[in-house]
Amino acid sequence: MAETSFLALAGRILMGLLFVVIGIRLLMARRPVAGLLATKKIPLPLFVAVSGGAIEIALGAAAIAGFAPRVTFLAMALFVIAATAMVHDFWTLSGQARAQEINHVLVHGLVVGGLLVMAAYPW
Repeated sequence: MAETSFLALAGRILMGLLFVVIGIRLLMARRPVAGLLATKKIPLPLFVAVSGGAIEIALGAAAIAGFAPRVTFLAMALFVIAATAMVHDFWTLSGQARAQEINHVLVHGLVVGGLLVMAAYPW
């Protein structure tokens, strides 16, 4: 059981750190990200980009701190699902661009699966 607890703790910290890093990178690149969101017809793209970065940082910090882990990891999963649906609209594309976007969606699906496992862990 101790090994399982250590692995879960390592996963929680790693997932949290990665969310913080991704959130910081999103804030640093907020203007180009807002431009991408604008091409996807997302309303208030700069606000969405900045909010997304702030949410990722807050959720990552909550995961690292172990604050309400079940709720935190479920919120992370919902965030990834929403962000994926907004940005990776493979259904509007064809050819290689479609294949690349499908690959992104599949990878994000793996992340969501991991987050759901973390949410189910008996912290």
